[in-house]
Amino acid sequence: MLTDLDNPMTDENKKQPLMMPLAMAQSVTEATESTTQSQNKIEIKDFTLYYGKFKALGNINLSIPTNKITAIIGPSGCGKSTLLRSLNRMNDLVPNVRTEGQILLDDEDLYVSGVDVVDIRRRVGMVFQRPNPFPKSIYDNVTYGPHLYGIRRKYELDEMVENALRQAALWDEVKDKLHQSGMALSGGQQQRLCIARALAVEPEVILMDEPASALDPVATLKIEELMQSLKETYTIIIVTHNMQQAARVSDLTAFMMIDNPQNRTGKLVEYGPTIQIFTNPKLQQTEDYVTGRFG
Repeated sequence: MLTDLDNPMTDENKKQPLMMPLAMAQSVTEATESTTQSQNKIEIKDFTLYYGKFKALGNINLSIPTNKITAIIGPSGCGKSTLLRSLNRMNDLVPNVRTEGQILLDDEDLYVSGVDVVDIRRRVGMVFQRPNPFPKSIYDNVTYGPHLYGIRRKYELDEMVENALRQAALWDEVKDKLHQSGMALSGGQQQRLCIARALAVEPEVILMDEPASALDPVATLKIEELMQSLKETYTIIIVTHNMQQAARVSDLTAFMMIDNPQNRTGKLVEYGPTIQIFTNPKLQQTEDYVTGRFG
């Protein structure tokens, strides 16, 4: 469910674009060169999506590089989450959805006839806005996916559980209570458990739909630190309403808007290195949004 901006900016902050910590900053030239040199994991080409007669997304073109964090920002209702769910075909679960254009994962069209949708969702994992652990033990939460793929040997499952929980920075906190309910964990721990559950099936891409919006600042920081470590292995795409979070964690940022109040079709306005989007955007509409003048 889409919400208002998690951290509305003060009047003082609205006067200037958001600034990043010096340790994170790099020149626009370096960021652009890095993007150009990186192999793209996902290519979105002229992608349009309809819910029945309603055109939710219109002609989206986006190249998402490997082992980077890409943030998708924009006001409520502009199609951010719809685009995110399109990347592992979760929108297929909504009646009367149809698409045009292409989404390529390693040059393979995800929407071509006969594609294995279950395998797509293994390769492109999803972490939702609110933690949603299954009413099972921590161990059974993490092994749920591997079980679906036929893995039954205990030593293999044990290794998968430990690896996934270590990657999710949760192992040290739960290693002595793996058979306790995942529902008994704190909100932040539950979200990291959900991340571990996604990692257990060895995805290539991780989609995160406002993963910290329901968490306190301490838990949010842990999720953000976790994203930075995970991008060494995975390609991460995050939807967020939190401008500060997008500026802190992402390498690239895509800004979306609706084309007009009547049609309300989501469109991509500007895309580029995060440092550029937040400090020197090319379009006035982008600058107005990131500085809090609207949205």
